Amino acid sequence: MEKAKAGLHAFSTLNARIKAILLAAVVLIVVLVAALCISNNMRANIQREYTAARNKTGEALYSNLFILKQSFDMTAVPNADVPNVILPQMREYFIASVTLNSLLGQAYGPKYIVLTDSDINDLTNAFAAYEAAYRDNTPTDLAESNMRRCMDRISELLSSRFSEGGLKPAR
Repeated sequence: MEKAKAGLHAFSTLNARIKAILLAAVVLIVVLVAALCISNNMRANIQREYTAARNKTGEALYSNLFILKQSFDMTAVPNADVPNVILPQMREYFIASVTLNSLLGQAYGPKYIVLTDSDINDLTNAFAAYEAAYRDNTPTDLAESNMRRCMDRISELLSSRFSEGGLKPAR
């Protein structure tokens, strides 16, 4: 208690200009600490929102790829209308998947791309093979085999790149 009184007495003996400088320095330090705390909090919030947006986009990509794969399984159902119902539905999910994949790459960098150019080309070619077989009224065995390989690749991607509701970056 005596030290505090001595400190106050020493402070009161200083001239007004030095008191003002010391008080300004203390206020400046307090303001800088507060600004640093606010800045860190805002940065943490932005990082959380960034991660949440990436995970939501990844979930949407996962869903589209999963439904694309499930839709292909419907081609084995007897009397399924493959050329008029299943393939157009698959194409919609494929286009949505490619769009989301591109968005992830542009927004978050190449390590968040799930479908490679090779995957996209293989799927595009498999769709083209189906369309050609139906247009030319030829067997769809080759198209089905190509699409099956693509679906196996999608299964591999779904299990390796997605976990616990989030998209894992490529290694």
